[in-house]
Amino acid sequence: MSAMRNTLQQHMEIPGICFIRQPESTLRCTLSASHHGDHQHSYSGPLRNGFRVGTTWPRRGGETQAD
Repeated sequence: MSAMRNTLQQHMEIPGICFIRQPESTLRCTLSASHHGDHQHSYSGPLRNGFRVGTTWPRRGGETQAD
């Protein structure tokens, strides 16, 4: 017999990391919470000289980590 647990989904802020989601994607910003300019996910994108160049996208008004 299996039992399903009912858990409430809670909003949680991750301190120190921006973590804003890229629109229509699962990527999230890996820069510091107080960064300026475009968002960036540092662990994606093509390789250049053996390093990932990352993926960037512009800021939007009203963004929150819970998006």
